[in-house]
Amino acid sequence: MASIIKANQLQDFGGNSIIGSDGAGNLTTQKTNYPAFSAKLSANQTLSNDTWTKGNFDTEIFDSNGKFDSTTNYRFNPGVAGYYRVSAHGYLQCTDTNFGNVAIYKNGSSYAFTANGYPFSNYQTQQIEVVMYLDADDYVEAFFKQSAGSSKVLLGENGTESNFAAERIGS
Repeated sequence: MASIIKANQLQDFGGNSIIGSDGAGNLTTQKTNYPAFSAKLSANQTLSNDTWTKGNFDTEIFDSNGKFDSTTNYRFNPGVAGYYRVSAHGYLQCTDTNFGNVAIYKNGSSYAFTANGYPFSNYQTQQIEVVMYLDADDYVEAFFKQSAGSSKVLLGENGTESNFAAERIGS
């Protein structure tokens, strides 16, 4: 003989919903508050020589909780504490002898950055991915640098060359 248990919500001892159902077979879990975003450049951005420059990621691909500012500060403030995977990818104009770098900044200070990339004759890709703990009020930004001796560009003209993203992966 089989038993059937019917419930529309499973809660922990604190009364917090772990799993819920709407009665039509659609499930929700506690992972509904996992902020994530992905953004790209809508146009090329000029990078001065040998200067860390914040990427102006002004086009959101998605922003699950509305926590990425794509109009003013170009930064992600999660609003929920936890561990996050943060990544930045830049397609930088360069020459045969110059290098490019990418960095993740946390609360206005460098948190992690790449070593000098290999010089190429036209463009080079630089990318970084880190797992970091963020408090609810922390913020992260993507910065880029090139050392060509003159201004060069961070490519964004087709909208897919350079991007910045983060997702919460745990508590």
